[in-house]
Amino acid sequence: MKVTITSILTWPAKLALGLFISIIIASSCADPSTIGLELDPNNNQIGVSFVEIPLSASVVLQDSFSTINSNNLIFGNDESDFFGKTEARSYTRLFFNREIPRPANDAVLDSVRFNFNVRTVLADEHSTEKTIRVHKLEEQIRDIVYYNFNSLNFESEPFLEAKIDFSERRDTIISVKDESDFTKKIFEDLKEGSAFQDVFTFREYLAGIVFTGNEDENVSMTLRPGNNTGMVFFYRNTGDTVSRAYPIATGVNNNVARHFNQIDRNPEGTPSAGLIEPWKAFDLDGKAGSMNNTGILVRLDMSPLDAFLDTLENVTFNRASLEVGPVLNATDTRRPPQLHTMYFTNETNRVLLRNDGRPMAVHPDNFPQVDPETDEPIWSETPAYLAFDAESQIYTQMITSHINALYRRKFQRRDFLLYPIVGNNDDYRQSLRSYIFNSNDVKLKIYYSTTRVL
Repeated sequence: MKVTITSILTWPAKLALGLFISIIIASSCADPSTIGLELDPNNNQIGVSFVEIPLSASVVLQDSFSTINSNNLIFGNDESDFFGKTEARSYTRLFFNREIPRPANDAVLDSVRFNFNVRTVLADEHSTEKTIRVHKLEEQIRDIVYYNFNSLNFESEPFLEAKIDFSERRDTIISVKDESDFTKKIFEDLKEGSAFQDVFTFREYLAGIVFTGNEDENVSMTLRPGNNTGMVFFYRNTGDTVSRAYPIATGVNNNVARHFNQIDRNPEGTPSAGLIEPWKAFDLDGKAGSMNNTGILVRLDMSPLDAFLDTLENVTFNRASLEVGPVLNATDTRRPPQLHTMYFTNETNRVLLRNDGRPMAVHPDNFPQVDPETDEPIWSETPAYLAFDAESQIYTQMITSHINALYRRKFQRRDFLLYPIVGNNDDYRQSLRSYIFNSNDVKLKIYYSTTRVL
């Protein structure tokens, strides 16, 4: 480990101009007891020192995780030299609104529109049209937990294939005309009504739908389920002068239909093929990174901090920042996760929990780090977030209070497991976002003051 330290000494005020001395030490940690402590023992001085501590990152594969009811319908394809080929499919039930009158027996269908509430589109470019395919689900989604590797049978041929232009905007509602025989039959059955008596007969009649992308396009998308993702039938009863609307969608009002996402990843021929066993940390050819919905997370080895802290006496940490990156694969059309929670982990490579079952994580500067009632790391809904800077392409966050708590033995030093988050919500299950960086591009930058008490 190579540590670089600069020590800036403030001498007594009787020196009229004030003398600043900078000492730069490059060390191999052979004798850490001398690092940053170049103070004259005969003076009561306050020294401000800087140290940069190199850290390392590895990659951990979770065994599996639930993708049920994540409020995101993720589908499409992603291909990279690091993660390999990834395909996502989204399965969802449908709802009909029993409070809206059904079409009369003699009703005439005007048109059917299929709406897509698009949240994100990840692609190499947005200048060409992107494909959304919608299939009929052939078996019901049961009331069980579905994981990222689960799948159900669906018709291979989509009843609707839409080519959509996202050049102007991605987070929008798209409406596409649906002229398929499938939706025409639904309208005839809607008029007859026997399949729409209750939710159970409806599920027997129509188990749901599946969203997929075009395997020839390196594009993935996220839809938000609800009123604005699904079919709307426009029709006229006898005597109507304007069309009526009847929706069958992935949600009704605030009630979202049950859904889950399947993620199928083929890492053959890539560094991530080395992730052969879950819950173990792997160094993958000098690279590290994470991809949402795949179970792949980044782990930071914080152990070099121990040797440094053990050399210090009578120290206060003025500023400490953690930096990860630069990210190697970020583009304007493929932005990486913007925030990460820095969860505590150890040799288990799992998120560590308090005695009450709540996760342990780094908390913001000027925020308590320790629970006064339990002496455990504190829990709150607003931990510190490792944030991405688009200009520098680096993830960074101040962790001064965390370092101070470690130095004062408030709790044990632990490694970090980085988990994508956005607006206090789980971002990991909301897309196929990813990021890659050199595993040695991780560092702690620390400014600290040393006071010698006579």
